[in-house]
Amino acid sequence: MQTDLGKFILEEAPGGIIATDAHDIVIFWTRGATEIYGYSAEDARGQRLAELIGMPGHPVRQEFGADFEYLRRRKDGQAVYVGAACKPVYSAQGEIQFIIHSQNDITDAKALRDARQVESRYRGLLESMPDAIVMANSTGRIVLVNSQAERLFGFEPREMLGKPVEVLLPNRFRGGHVAHRAQYFVHPRTRTMGAGLELYGLRKDGLEFPVEISLSMIQMEEGAIVMSAIRDIGDRKKAEQKFRGLLESAPDPMVIVNARGEIVLVNTQTEQLFGYQRQELLGKPIEILIPARFAGRHPAARSSFFDKAQPRAMGAGTELYAMRRDGSEFPVEISLSPLKTEDELLVSSAIRDISGRRQIERKLLEQKLELEQASKAKDRFLASMSHELRTPLNAILGFGQLLHNEKLPLSQQQRYAFAGNIVQAGQHLLHLINETLDLAKIEVGAVTLSLEPVALDDLLHEASKMIEAMADARQVTVFPPAPRGLFVKADRIRLRQIVLNLLSNAVKYNSKGGHVWVSSGEAAPGRAWLAVRDDGPGLSLEQMASLFQPFNRLGQEGGSEEGSGIGLVLSKRLAELMNATIGVTSAVDQGSTFTVELEFTEPQQLPRPDNQEDEPAPAPPRGQHNKPLLLYVEDNPANLKLVEEIVKLHLDLELLSATDGNTGVAMAREHLPDVILMDMNLPGISGREAQRRLRQDAATREIPIIALSANAMPLDVQTALEAGFFRYLTKPLNINDFLEVVGEALEQIR
Repeated sequence: MQTDLGKFILEEAPGGIIATDAHDIVIFWTRGATEIYGYSAEDARGQRLAELIGMPGHPVRQEFGADFEYLRRRKDGQAVYVGAACKPVYSAQGEIQFIIHSQNDITDAKALRDARQVESRYRGLLESMPDAIVMANSTGRIVLVNSQAERLFGFEPREMLGKPVEVLLPNRFRGGHVAHRAQYFVHPRTRTMGAGLELYGLRKDGLEFPVEISLSMIQMEEGAIVMSAIRDIGDRKKAEQKFRGLLESAPDPMVIVNARGEIVLVNTQTEQLFGYQRQELLGKPIEILIPARFAGRHPAARSSFFDKAQPRAMGAGTELYAMRRDGSEFPVEISLSPLKTEDELLVSSAIRDISGRRQIERKLLEQKLELEQASKAKDRFLASMSHELRTPLNAILGFGQLLHNEKLPLSQQQRYAFAGNIVQAGQHLLHLINETLDLAKIEVGAVTLSLEPVALDDLLHEASKMIEAMADARQVTVFPPAPRGLFVKADRIRLRQIVLNLLSNAVKYNSKGGHVWVSSGEAAPGRAWLAVRDDGPGLSLEQMASLFQPFNRLGQEGGSEEGSGIGLVLSKRLAELMNATIGVTSAVDQGSTFTVELEFTEPQQLPRPDNQEDEPAPAPPRGQHNKPLLLYVEDNPANLKLVEEIVKLHLDLELLSATDGNTGVAMAREHLPDVILMDMNLPGISGREAQRRLRQDAATREIPIIALSANAMPLDVQTALEAGFFRYLTKPLNINDFLEVVGEALEQIR
């Protein structure tokens, strides 16, 4: 029992107890010793103590007594300061039989003691230094830092004291640094800044940054202290990378030379032009790129240029030749530019091969192609106006056909009404043509706009519905804005054109299953805004810098989506003419948001006209009509009037009308018409959505629905027919085609 108690006391005693024999072989090792040195009892027993815990430069000596301080080494290579006491145990013959070592880890206490001593001597000096200073003792514990170091690494005052210096290093370097640090204390040497090493520091918040570090040793009574001067070179690295990036992005071969004529930097174009690998040129004299007959005179010319370094542009009138690696010569133009760095003066040479002036011919050809592409782009833009032009043309040609048919029993009053409709539609068409021509004058500032209060909710709602078909085809969801009741001072046609352009881009360049959000609100006093946001691929900084350049499609020229490359330019110019601005925020893979800020205004108060429109005739009750019933869903009054007159003169059927998609669906379900004529672009919901809802209702599923639209592209027709429309008619409406299609629909239901 006594033996067990003694062993228990030894194991639980503060610090560590180690016993060795007379030959320094470990025979006893407590748990406390394991905590100090990291070795288990099994690891330590049978090992020489000096080899187990000794530090290079700090031999383990057997000094009997107490209160000794030693620098020792842990199993992981870390240095540890211990307070030690050592006592021999003698045999009966008076010889040393065992040696008992009592050990205590005083690393933290030593660091605090060193910190007090160093701070009293060096605090004022360190605070006056511009660089971050970190001082560490031989165990790698930080004993003093200046405020510059605390700011650089993001620590609070005095928070770094006592911590291992490895906390300032990225994790991937910490393991190797322990050994390097220990070796440095054995063989100290001064290391200056910029010693060619790639070094990195680690802030408290986990951010890495490149550094330069100088090291110097300070000997003090308590032991050696290493002072590290640390400089953040992140900005310099960025500048170097930017310079190298600019060098690589230069279209011409670039060669940079120092005053001794040695090549210090080249770009990829130089390798390609001269046939050398980069490493074959660096450090070589520039004359390696010059034919032998000129190389002899070149050093003198080079020295003269460095004495009076001034930029020299290309084509300075001097006939110059260069030489490739294979010895072939070729004529060149060279521009020279002096570059002043912190260390020395360099000269940058831009070299251009002018063999046969083929480059000029290629440029002329490229310019010709660019002009042709620009012309085609303008043609496509004008073609995009066809939708706007077809609406008034529909009324003109339709009523014109009615007037032209002498067999129709038209009264004088009807002829007068038809002619009035033609005049009204013609005036609208003339307005569109004039405005389109004005748009072409934007570049010369000769466009006039009709600025008036515009209801922003109505315009955004209308534009969102007009883009719905394109969005559906690309499986992109467009979210219309919430009503805000805002009015802006703008030209309604031009503002709608701007919004449609932004929506079209947001849909076209979005991803499958993407989303587009339309919103509006009040900005600064007297201003309102509208925004189109998407979750598409977004734009890089380089793309945003070129966003509003004419005919620049930002790398989409070879893509599947058609475009002119001038939509945003025209939108921006139109916005400026309306005292509005267009801004954009975007990031790669995070989508884009285009914002138009306009002048806020109050709604225009219009007097109520005396001649109110007649209330529509009550519809016959459901299922109680004697003649076939045609439901026409159309929001354009002129087109509605035209079909009404066609039905009166040619068809023996009853006509119902609705001016928006939701009303059309409701009337179809209530009255069950025999045929439905559905305009594709409707307020509320689109014609396609209305047709989809009717197809889902068993009561209306079998009713033939005829599509009517100004969009005459084959893809639009095919998409509608595949969706289940009976036929697809285009505006301007051809009366004979209309009568034939309605007749076919009526035949189908009989």
